[in-house]
Amino acid sequence: MMNQTKIALTFAILLFAATAAASDNRAVEINIHSIGPGVDAPAFTTVKQIIGAAVANDVIDQFVVYGHSFAGGFSACAQAAPNNRGFTSFVRQLRGIAPRSKTTTYSVKLVAVCETEEQIFCPQDVRQCPDGSYVGRIPPTCEFAPCPGN
Repeated sequence: MMNQTKIALTFAILLFAATAAASDNRAVEINIHSIGPGVDAPAFTTVKQIIGAAVANDVIDQFVVYGHSFAGGFSACAQAAPNNRGFTSFVRQLRGIAPRSKTTTYSVKLVAVCETEEQIFCPQDVRQCPDGSYVGRIPPTCEFAPCPGN
């Protein structure tokens, strides 16, 4: 009986820790940018559709755009609605997108909350790469995106 109690208590502690960790991440930062001639259009469209559906279905209640890329893309954050229903599925859908790595950088990162105090806007200048393509600057550091092949 004592072993069963220890196992049940251990399970309860692990479940509480997992639930607490999940509730700490109530937002997701989304970055999709061009590193070549242009952002992967089908992937970019899919990202926007998933975000739009999440807004329409009250999965997220705040969407903050941190900046846009010259050749397509953006940096943004989506915060879960108070009911938090569907947020895990929303993040899973975003993570399921696999843009062409030769033209597009893409990341999805869970965060505690969306940063809304200070929005970072980068200069909209571009740099020409050795292959003749152009890349823009990416927030938050405003450094140029890597050239294709780098």
